[in-house]
Amino acid sequence: MAKINGTTSTIVNDTDTLLYTTSSTLNVNQDLPDTTNKGSSGWAEHINGLRDWSIDFEAMADTTGSGLTFDDIVALIVGRTADADVDFTYDGTNGWHGDGTFQNISIDAPSEGPVTFSGTIIGNGALAAI
Repeated sequence: MAKINGTTSTIVNDTDTLLYTTSSTLNVNQDLPDTTNKGSSGWAEHINGLRDWSIDFEAMADTTGSGLTFDDIVALIVGRTADADVDFTYDGTNGWHGDGTFQNISIDAPSEGPVTFSGTIIGNGALAAI
């Protein structure tokens, strides 16, 4: 059985890699509108409805390195230019691509601990395999 090491997972906005990620989750959803009727013989039925996707991420904060930092994401949101051309890879090569928007970012600065941040990218349109 093949295994994939999550350490190779990356999130890339255009050409900038989100730096120092500690975890990332690609969420893909499909609405299933109910179509149950009297002819369904007591079984629930549905049709395939709207689809959506998002990416939740967590990372260590650092202002050095070449890539996307929390300062960059805050600037995108504040400037209302938070659109992203996103690649989410789960093994460094294979994964998914789509257009999205940085919805939020939270920065945590505990006393005597590392500064971390987390956020969400919301998909804007289709998601396609890389």
